[in-house]
Amino acid sequence: MTYADAVIDLVRAAGEADLSVELDTPRGDEAQLCETVFGPTFAADIGRMGYPKTFDMPWIVEDLDFYGLEDLADRQVGYRSHGITGECIPDWPEDRFVIAAWAGNPIPVGLDGSICNSMHGVGSWTFSRIAPNLPSFFVLLAAWIRYFIAERGGTLFGEEDIQAFEKMRVDIRREVLGSIAEADKDAVLAFLLGDTNRRA
Repeated sequence: MTYADAVIDLVRAAGEADLSVELDTPRGDEAQLCETVFGPTFAADIGRMGYPKTFDMPWIVEDLDFYGLEDLADRQVGYRSHGITGECIPDWPEDRFVIAAWAGNPIPVGLDGSICNSMHGVGSWTFSRIAPNLPSFFVLLAAWIRYFIAERGGTLFGEEDIQAFEKMRVDIRREVLGSIAEADKDAVLAFLLGDTNRRA
């Protein structure tokens, strides 16, 4: 799917769930940062189509905080750079930029374009790929918005029955992860269910 198709689908899915996602085009320093973070091809697509502004999306644990271009530089603090000294944090990979987070767990994009997630506070950063590129990440978010927010009202749990829970996991694999590469499905399911410590 192209960047344009993916971002339009994300905005449409958000609208279906009464979640506001607006697009913004990079201005000034944002344009350079956009190229540094996403590479020249996606930066050009973003310049033409726009990029989602900062928004909060209901998630399993707390909200997923998606960072728009206007907040992207500031949101690297605590991951890429120290909040007080501004110095680079040595154990954060230089090739990763945080574009979103949930419950403090970063979702960075790498220079290879892949989107990963990681758990904070465990002593070292371990990254699990959840999308091969930005359009695929938007497609995943759109599918999750439709399933989790629009269809299920922002809740998955409340059922004690383990069989019902296992059926839900099968449903998520079918309805949400249909286009995800098989090698990534366990990591993506763990991410969606708020469990980055285990493969689902």
